[in-house]
Amino acid sequence: MLEIAICDDERVAAADIEKMTEEMADMTATGVNTEVFYDGSTLVDYIQKGKRYDIIYLDIEMFNQNGVEAAREIRKMDARALIIYITGHESFAKDAFEVSAFRFITKPIDRDIFRKYFLDAKREILGHMKYFRYQYNKISYRLPIDEIMYFQSEKRITYIVTAAGSRKCYEKLNDIEKRLVESGISFYRTHQSFLVNPQYVCTYVYDFMKLWDGTILAVSENRRKDVNKLFCEIKGEDIIV
Repeated sequence: MLEIAICDDERVAAADIEKMTEEMADMTATGVNTEVFYDGSTLVDYIQKGKRYDIIYLDIEMFNQNGVEAAREIRKMDARALIIYITGHESFAKDAFEVSAFRFITKPIDRDIFRKYFLDAKREILGHMKYFRYQYNKISYRLPIDEIMYFQSEKRITYIVTAAGSRKCYEKLNDIEKRLVESGISFYRTHQSFLVNPQYVCTYVYDFMKLWDGTILAVSENRRKDVNKLFCEIKGEDIIV
């Protein structure tokens, strides 16, 4: 599922981009979720609240906050989103490079160009980052898997812990673990309340793990065998005894 934002203060233009996106999704059998914004500041506010997008179609010339200003704010929070600038003036190309714009489309939009850039973006996204998708208070969010240090279950809440802080979701840890396994992603189940990302483990001494930030997590006795086996599969080392 690709998360796509469309930001253009011309409602007709925004509707056209949304329609072309949906056509490409149908043509390429790609799951997409599109959200439309009519000014840059609203889009930035949404991203500040934790929303992440794979692709952002961003008009440069908008009132309130233009696309260049919005992109600069977005880049402070999300370095991975592919920004595709939409504009009627090619003179803004220099500004596009400053925020690592993925592509640059001029108006009126050529459907063949739009199709090509959509496919380019899809290949770029699916060939790299994997994400964890979750919901909290009826809002959908995503986090890159490699930003998640560990999941911690506490009562009815699961905390998604990153270097930048933690987020909440209501999904059970068992269900999260199942989703990760089905996606071919390995996390250590060190305890009934913890799922740990192997890339953040700097020390493993049988009954505990130490993460790069200094966090120490115990490995419960009944899970040591499975953790040990996975550790050896990942590291290619001998079984710890």
